[in-house]
Amino acid sequence: MAEDVAAGAPARPAPERPAPERPAPSRAERAHSSAYYTRFSFAFALLIALGIGAVGALVLVLVHPGAKHSPAWSTFKPHGSPIAMERQIATKVAAEYRASTATRLVTVFPGPLEASQFFQTDSGPKTIQVPISSIAVQPQLSTGQHEEGDFTFYSPDSTVAYNLCGLGASQQNCGVVVNTGRNPAGLLHREALELALYTLKYVPGTNAVIAYLPPTGSSTASKAVLIARKDVKQALHLPLARTLEPRQVILGAGMPNGAHVGELTASRVYSSDYQTLPGRGTAVLVLTPVASAQ
Repeated sequence: MAEDVAAGAPARPAPERPAPERPAPSRAERAHSSAYYTRFSFAFALLIALGIGAVGALVLVLVHPGAKHSPAWSTFKPHGSPIAMERQIATKVAAEYRASTATRLVTVFPGPLEASQFFQTDSGPKTIQVPISSIAVQPQLSTGQHEEGDFTFYSPDSTVAYNLCGLGASQQNCGVVVNTGRNPAGLLHREALELALYTLKYVPGTNAVIAYLPPTGSSTASKAVLIARKDVKQALHLPLARTLEPRQVILGAGMPNGAHVGELTASRVYSSDYQTLPGRGTAVLVLTPVASAQ
């Protein structure tokens, strides 16, 4: 009977054995695990960075499919303060233009915009330099599209001036000695253009450049080339070699880039004169197109 009861009763589950305790990881194991974690984190971060860079590069290619690294505007680039840049430009450009293999055509001096004022004193005539307060450029009147009073004004604060001067025992008033059959006018215009391009490109705050030309031959007329930023806007975005090829040019040996020089300077050669403003101690530089002045 007891056996039947025992037989019919549900069997008691065997007591569970406690899981064997795992020993704590050693210091070496912890260091090994930490090293793996650090390497994994670094690799994961690197993959994310590469992915972001690849997406950025793809977007750049899609937005600018033909983009390439732009070439430098010129191999020569001045540095330093604005006046230091102007002197470097003057030195560099003057060295390229030569009357012969041994002598320069002119020396170039950057200088302030000033006018000479003459007056009589008890001890004789005196000359003082007065600052230019404005530059007035008269339009070309021969076209019939402008009237005599239609001046364009430039501020001397944003205009850089260069004086081109022939030096030596045989030169007078900065004049250039001209051998028979050689006309330096075109070469001087090219030099003025190159001075203007470098200055407008690199000297901050420059809106116009005026180059005072020396007399040539028997001429004593004062002429100047004025080139404003708006006149050469496209040339300032293209490499300089597309407009002018910077190289040594000798008088009488031809003129490189003659078509560009004529196009950019022919209508920008002026006769220059000064009008002193009464009571102000300043003067106005008046530029008249050569064709209009003749």
